[in-house]
Amino acid sequence: MASEKEADLAREEHADFLHDLGAHGITIDEIKREGAKSFAVVALFEDQPKQMPDTLEIKRGKKTLTVPLVARVTEKFRPE
Repeated sequence: MASEKEADLAREEHADFLHDLGAHGITIDEIKREGAKSFAVVALFEDQPKQMPDTLEIKRGKKTLTVPLVARVTEKFRPE
């Protein structure tokens, strides 16, 4: 289970990696995984990525924590 603060830290630390995978937007959101509520990094793609990890790792002090990663397929925002 990841807190909102941990998910935000993972988003900041892994933003370049996710953009390299093709994400056009990155956000955090509350999800339910394995029956437990957690915060996750949500990467927004125009097309489903071929390969993407299920989690991102961050370090807090001496601990290594995992934060869930979710891919959502959505169009890029285009101003009208």
